[in-house]
Amino acid sequence: MSQKWDPLEEKPSDEIVTATIKRQIKNILKSYTGWYDPFSELIQNALDAVDHRRQLEASGKYEPHIWIKIDIKNKTLSVTDNGIGFSEEQFRNFLAPNVSYKKPNNRGNKGVGATYLGYGFNFLQIGTKLADYYFVGNMTNGREWVEDDSGTEVRPNIKETTKIIHEAFGQIDRGSTFSICLTGNYIRPKDLAYSGAKTASQWSVVLRVKTPLGGIYFNGEDYYHPKCHLTVIDENNVTTEEDIGNCEYLFPHKVISTCKSLRDINAKQQDLIKKRKDASKLPDSFYKLNGLYNYWTTDEIISDESKIQWSSNEKDLINNFKMHCYVFFCYSTDVWDKYNDDIVKLRKGNRILKGGLQLATNNMPQGDLIDIPLTRNTHYQNVTHIIAHYYGADPDLGRKGFQPELVDVAKKFSAGIVKMFINWRHLLKKETGAPPNIVAEKKIYDWIREQEEHEKSKPLFISRTDAFLPVKEPSLTSQPLNEQDVISLFNQLLAGGVIRGITIMSTSQHEQYDGICRIRLLKPFENHIFDKITNPLGVEESKVSEEFTSPPKVLEYKYSFSALLEEIEKEVKIEQQIGLVVAWDMGGNWQARYDITPLLHFDNLHLRSFHGLTHIIKSASTGDHVFYAIILSELIEYINDPDEAQDIQKTKYMSNI
Repeated sequence: MSQKWDPLEEKPSDEIVTATIKRQIKNILKSYTGWYDPFSELIQNALDAVDHRRQLEASGKYEPHIWIKIDIKNKTLSVTDNGIGFSEEQFRNFLAPNVSYKKPNNRGNKGVGATYLGYGFNFLQIGTKLADYYFVGNMTNGREWVEDDSGTEVRPNIKETTKIIHEAFGQIDRGSTFSICLTGNYIRPKDLAYSGAKTASQWSVVLRVKTPLGGIYFNGEDYYHPKCHLTVIDENNVTTEEDIGNCEYLFPHKVISTCKSLRDINAKQQDLIKKRKDASKLPDSFYKLNGLYNYWTTDEIISDESKIQWSSNEKDLINNFKMHCYVFFCYSTDVWDKYNDDIVKLRKGNRILKGGLQLATNNMPQGDLIDIPLTRNTHYQNVTHIIAHYYGADPDLGRKGFQPELVDVAKKFSAGIVKMFINWRHLLKKETGAPPNIVAEKKIYDWIREQEEHEKSKPLFISRTDAFLPVKEPSLTSQPLNEQDVISLFNQLLAGGVIRGITIMSTSQHEQYDGICRIRLLKPFENHIFDKITNPLGVEESKVSEEFTSPPKVLEYKYSFSALLEEIEKEVKIEQQIGLVVAWDMGGNWQARYDITPLLHFDNLHLRSFHGLTHIIKSASTGDHVFYAIILSELIEYINDPDEAQDIQKTKYMSNI
């Protein structure tokens, strides 16, 4: 007689069932190898929970909120949300492998994340709160049971508890809480100190780069941000807190100063063409940038303008998954180190932002960065940060791998688009560069050497600390009438601290020039850092990193800058020998010989290299730097009202560009 049976209804022995379940769980745990995986899973679950409730309660009264607590001292990570919560049936089953109650459009719906949280660690507290159901329980030794091959570890249960780890759970009317304690064997990570982050502000940066808390939303895309409150307790039991109002990925151009998008560049070039001007000659604010960036929509990626040759299959993939991309291209890896070491102050060498290809789906980063596959100019891999985002892509277990063909498309785009950015690298700062030779002739050289010796042998030193306290007004009570008045006013501005960091070595009359100065940057550095209200003549904070003293520079005083032009044209003065010009006004005949970059305009702030500098003088024919200038009348107008000075500076120096 023939037989038949349903294999799914056959029940093997308990021993085989246990071994099978362990094997399933082990396969899931093997796919989680990243240090930030527990953060990502907990935050992803919370975001999905508040999304679900927001869709159900469309009245607008519901305010999505998540709370994150990182207790470094006690090695505990907690995330609580006021989202949808779990029914009793859901709560009893959601830790099992391949069980998920998420909607298809949620960030994750494979049913493996909860299993990882429960069995990837040795302590998990979970709680849920609904109008008709409340439970908080602990599960211990989950990972040690999974790794036990001897059969001595008892399969863990969830035991009800009244001791709630995350106090935020008591504030919510509905939702869930999860807490992981990093204890016992086989777990990863073993502590919360790896990144070097110790405060809430530092962890805010880390989580917005490494976890779904940094939502990836491209230009113009409609999105909302739940409220997020972050609490961090460091090893010394010091607590810091921060409300994260913008749960968005830290796109590098938003946290690194002095960047331009390719769209801005193209728009400016089109504007110049309309005005029948040279499109290659961009305004000064487009040069010496820290970085360039751009977004690409699906249509732009496959257009001819991308200069990437796509096959028909590749175009179908890009369209079907609505691929969008973002690229940031910086002048040096020093940009990453500056942000990591000096601004965020994380562990040195642990760049939180860096070069590489970040795959993303469903508005969140997935897995670690991938190397950009360049065969030539491979150093550009390290200065280019690319995000390739797919809608509806389905990464493998552990939030890591995508379909190979999607990875290949992202790599092909990355390699091709880097070549486009290389064509614009002339707009970026230079990594290295020797200072200009400002003393070409021997007579100038000898004069400076003599003054240096005099400075060493007979320094001017005043010990009283109250000798130069500011009196809020200069002793010169009227506007300068001649060069001597300019010298007097300039020195009063130096002594009064209005201009900081310029030291005068000599003002004795040389047969050609008026004096010698140095540029110095000394602590406290905050005296030199720009602040629109308190220090409008300062420089960007990125330029202030260590003390320095410049080589001597030839200093030239003039009542009007125009008078210096006359002397240069008659070859009485040699412009290549001059380092700094101080004048009362600019005069009106500079346009024939020079282009001027107004550093009193906020767009050019990043070009100000020392405190008080007002203008950069450049050759009109070559665009090369000639010398620096401080125009005192414009400086005074600016410090009296920086905002009003913007239109004046733009009209005078930038309106024809």
